[in-house]
Amino acid sequence: MSKPLCCCPVRLLRYAEPCEGKSQTVKLAAIVLVFKEESFLNAVLGGIYPVVDTICVVTAYDRNLKGQYVEPDKTVPKLLDFPDPDNKLRFVLRRDLSGLPGMESESRLRNAAMAAAPDADYFLIVDSDELWESKVLAEAWRQVQETRLAGYRVCTNFYFKKWNLRGVEPGDGYQPLVFLKKGFVFENCRSVDWWRPARWKEYLHTGRKPKTVYFPKDIRVHHGSSLGDDVRMKTKLTHYSHADVVDPTWFEEVWLNPPAVNARHYMHKDVLLYERLEHIPTAALPPEITSHTWPEGWIER
Repeated sequence: MSKPLCCCPVRLLRYAEPCEGKSQTVKLAAIVLVFKEESFLNAVLGGIYPVVDTICVVTAYDRNLKGQYVEPDKTVPKLLDFPDPDNKLRFVLRRDLSGLPGMESESRLRNAAMAAAPDADYFLIVDSDELWESKVLAEAWRQVQETRLAGYRVCTNFYFKKWNLRGVEPGDGYQPLVFLKKGFVFENCRSVDWWRPARWKEYLHTGRKPKTVYFPKDIRVHHGSSLGDDVRMKTKLTHYSHADVVDPTWFEEVWLNPPAVNARHYMHKDVLLYERLEHIPTAALPPEITSHTWPEGWIER
């Protein structure tokens, strides 16, 4: 996978120019926001561990993203048991989010995680249900080091209920921000506050405002947001940071009775989540997924 980056959010316009004269080591820190995701944690960390220099895992532990008490699961014990031969893991537990930049809990927790890696040049933004293939992440990081732009977005493979059901999304589908240059902070969820001192550094060094580009479509992250059983999905919908805008009929009408086509997103009735579902044989899934032990029903064996 050696295709250049795309500089347009919808279609390919031109190639990003590589930066010259920048051969110094560039450090990458992953920031992983976790909440009651014990089934995903080892697989998520395992995929990124070989590529990144640091992993900052941040959690409110027994608080949801609205600050309400919840019974914690085994996410933190699993994190503490995760093999870390290169001493890459940094653990941030933050309940009091006052004083942190950001408009709500999700962005503030990510900003707290970035603060735990002051030596990083770039941050890899990972949710606790997003899996990277190590070789794909390595190629993405190679392209980041060549181009040195402010932000990078990626296409996703979206899964519904189990890893063997992949949603074919309309257009380019969900394309989250995954790499962010040092100096910027999150403003709202995964949206960035670009009006920071780093903005003027971009003008000084590149002569332009911060630029966000899109990776080629063969670089993708595996998104398990709608993966799992009824219990996991109910927990997600109840404690999601935007639970107040979740469609209350979605669980019954879509989750329990998924249509063949045009299922709507749980946040908005008029947003399509996928055009159709396609079956993916287990043998066609990457080892980062198939080698992990998942709860019963999450993958076909």
